[in-house]
Amino acid sequence: MSKRTPRRSATRTAAVAGVLAGAILLAGCASPVPTADPDPTPTEAVPALTADQMAEVRTAVGTSLDEAAATNDAAQLGNRLAGPALSLRTSQLAVAAVRGNQDLVTKLPTDVQQDIITTTDTWPRQTYAVTVQPEDLQSPRLLAYEQTAARDPYKLWAWVRLFPSATLPAFAGPAVGSESVPMDDPSLLVTPADAVAQYADVLTLGAGSAYAGSFADDPLRAWVANNATVQMAELSKAEGSLTMTFTPTPDQARAVRTADGGAMVMAGLTALETRTIEEGGKIAPGSDTEKALFGASEPTNKLNVGYTTMVAMYIPPAGATTGVQVLGMENVATSVATS
Repeated sequence: MSKRTPRRSATRTAAVAGVLAGAILLAGCASPVPTADPDPTPTEAVPALTADQMAEVRTAVGTSLDEAAATNDAAQLGNRLAGPALSLRTSQLAVAAVRGNQDLVTKLPTDVQQDIITTTDTWPRQTYAVTVQPEDLQSPRLLAYEQTAARDPYKLWAWVRLFPSATLPAFAGPAVGSESVPMDDPSLLVTPADAVAQYADVLTLGAGSAYAGSFADDPLRAWVANNATVQMAELSKAEGSLTMTFTPTPDQARAVRTADGGAMVMAGLTALETRTIEEGGKIAPGSDTEKALFGASEPTNKLNVGYTTMVAMYIPPAGATTGVQVLGMENVATSVATS
């Protein structure tokens, strides 16, 4: 990773002392949810769950979230959360316990506008849901659930806040079901694995990425770019540097077929931001989340902030004239340390 300069850099960053919060709150109107395809392509596969069973899964996950929130005890999450969702919620509850309130805990409604149920006879298997808009008028959430084996419960695996400007693709109705898509599927404009890796490169390198033109601007890219400018304005006063690198988390990407033959992908990323100033200086944590995670540690001239990031994107079928569209994200600091 290279050093930042105050003028411009090839990487992008996140918060410095007292400037920006670790999580991005996306307020706005609810994203439109298209109706199910009225004439889906016939398939021999059957949905993994019925609509009633899907409702039971959502209720069980909601109960687990509520019970853990009542005591800020992440130990109660393991039976109904997994993957990046478990990592992020565990950190949010730890921060809530330190701060004495849950202002920074993401609201995850259990009432939904749409279920997306996959057709598969193998495991792991996934289902998805689009929630109603939260009472605070933030964007609806796109939730992903996963069952790892036949006798295991479905667990909340990931979530994102949908961008207010995003338009979700259409899916087959839950009674018909939607096909799970492998990460190397060749029928798409770009494979899901490549799309996730390319987007991580864009987040890291910005306009310097070879894939920058493949993705439209979105709120996460804007946040990363704005942080780079704002934070370096402060760090440069102490001969500082700043880097931020996004990396796809191994085995944390899932995809489902859309009605037009494309795919919707949800994936987990990790990000590491490193802030450094001149020898002998001290960098204090900035946001409330960073302060809670840093605790009573002694500041030095270096601060590493780790993030758990979840993204969702739509990949059109091969031959499409439109590119990959990022639909939503969640990006929250989950670790802060001096080394």
